[in-house]
Amino acid sequence: MLNKEKGQLIFAVLIVLFVFLLGMIIIQLMPSEYAITKRTVESNQAFYLAQSGLQQAIYFINNNPDLAFLELSLRKSGQSNLLSYTLTYTYGGNKKENINLNSISLGEYSVNVTYSLSNMSSGGIIVSFPIYKIVSIGYIPSIANPRVVRSIEVYGNNTDISLDPFKFAVYAGKSVSFSGKSAVIEGERLPDGSFDTAIYSNGPVDLINPPLINGTYSPILGKDVIANDSTLTMPVLNDSYLKSISQSQGLYRSGNNIDIGNIVSYAKSNPNWYNSATKTWLTWSLVIYIEGSAKMAGNVEFQGMVIVKGDVKITGTGNKIRGILYAAEVDTAVQDLSIYGDPIIEGTSIGEDVSIGGNSTVRHNKQYIENIFKTHSITNIVKAVKTKLKILAWQER
Repeated sequence: MLNKEKGQLIFAVLIVLFVFLLGMIIIQLMPSEYAITKRTVESNQAFYLAQSGLQQAIYFINNNPDLAFLELSLRKSGQSNLLSYTLTYTYGGNKKENINLNSISLGEYSVNVTYSLSNMSSGGIIVSFPIYKIVSIGYIPSIANPRVVRSIEVYGNNTDISLDPFKFAVYAGKSVSFSGKSAVIEGERLPDGSFDTAIYSNGPVDLINPPLINGTYSPILGKDVIANDSTLTMPVLNDSYLKSISQSQGLYRSGNNIDIGNIVSYAKSNPNWYNSATKTWLTWSLVIYIEGSAKMAGNVEFQGMVIVKGDVKITGTGNKIRGILYAAEVDTAVQDLSIYGDPIIEGTSIGEDVSIGGNSTVRHNKQYIENIFKTHSITNIVKAVKTKLKILAWQER
């Protein structure tokens, strides 16, 4: 009996001891669990602060399209927050400001925005696009004494330079029509011997009785020809630059039915531009700029850009253009690019309503286009359009 009571007593003591030890373990774990929970909460708060700083930086970029650098911070100041920033613009000016906000946050953030040029592809041509790098860092409880830090790194672009219309032999803002089957139209020759898309039109392309397109009289819609597609728009030229260059070269004209042959004859008289002995052009810098309508009646050979803000009619024999033929004025009623006779146009031909007939050869040549872009720089030819910031990539650091 006595042994039984002793056994029960020992069992009871063990239970009490187990409960005691379990309680001690729980008590020891409670601060650790609390610390983990607190750190998780503060980590989320720091991340939200970094996001807030990022949104603030995007706001500044969208409202200051010429921004080059930005230093931005939000700090606690008494019972409010102090937003401080320094803007530096691409043209060299800067702006500094401190703003008291009638609110108080649980932490602070700092943001650094830098601007650089990065090579990217547009229309198959490498372009130096401006890229913004945004680094936003959230701190709990403060920048000076951080307990938790979270950061976000974002890359974005706010400039659109569309070169896609230049990658076709023919680009039409409205329509493309043909007269007869003797013309030859070819897209860029690809490494495997096939052709890239030859014709792109925002409107219809007459394929009832087409000429030879990419080596076939039965071109494939969507491959050889793209029609009724509004994805691309007529490229907007940097008219102020191109007009001034043309004027300085003596190749600018205004009026109706301007004879391009006369302008080319003037250009050929300059030995720095044309070698009459070898009958070769020495430069890709020439810009014929005509405000009005124009014609090319025969035996006209030119290398460079031909820009006509009106109708262009190419007829006769012996006409050759290497480079960019642009015949369009945005928001006008009718602008025709008529290519007849037996011209050879290598590069790209861009117009609103394009009509091709005769024994014309219209062939895309990427190298010729790039030669012109490199000579003048792309943004001097195609106007860069500022847009809202587009996020290209981001990561949490």
